[in-house]
Amino acid sequence: MFVEALQQPRDQEKKGLILAVLGGCLLSVMTFFIPNLLPEGSFGFLRWLHGFVDVITVPVLLPLVFRYMLQIRYRHQSYIEIHQFVLVWLIPVALVKGIQWNFHKDAILLVLTPLLWGAQAIGIPWALEKAEEEIGFMSFLSYATAVLLPLLASTAYWGFFSKLYAAAVPAALISTLPSIWWLVTAYRKTLKG
Repeated sequence: MFVEALQQPRDQEKKGLILAVLGGCLLSVMTFFIPNLLPEGSFGFLRWLHGFVDVITVPVLLPLVFRYMLQIRYRHQSYIEIHQFVLVWLIPVALVKGIQWNFHKDAILLVLTPLLWGAQAIGIPWALEKAEEEIGFMSFLSYATAVLLPLLASTAYWGFFSKLYAAAVPAALISTLPSIWWLVTAYRKTLKG
């Protein structure tokens, strides 16, 4: 997914690739000097909150919010796809975090985190897009999915860390379902087109 995000957009008029790289580099420099905002060695709710803020969710929500603010502010300009913007933003962050996390030799950080980042980077914008297209209950369900995805991803991180696999595995699977659905439908469109 990260490699696909680096490919040049089909429409040459679309902007944002350089901005995503610059934003990711700025965030990666900040995370290099301030690696954690919350204590890493905590347990229980504090560990879940650490996963939400420092590891799993906030690194994805920052470029997502930034991209939506660009879209609101500069409506007349066309930008690259939102998931592509977020994934490109996360590449420098992943490089710095990967170096920091490599000292721990922890599969949760090195394997699960990029998976959950990709799932959120694709799943949240897809759910918000579906919410705008649908009406009634389906719109509500799509908005609820966009809100629950980051919470489930952080719960998956917390569950694997706490060795509560009965909570971790379903949370990880459910949080990746919208991105898998999007990838399958995008792949089917490329086969038809």
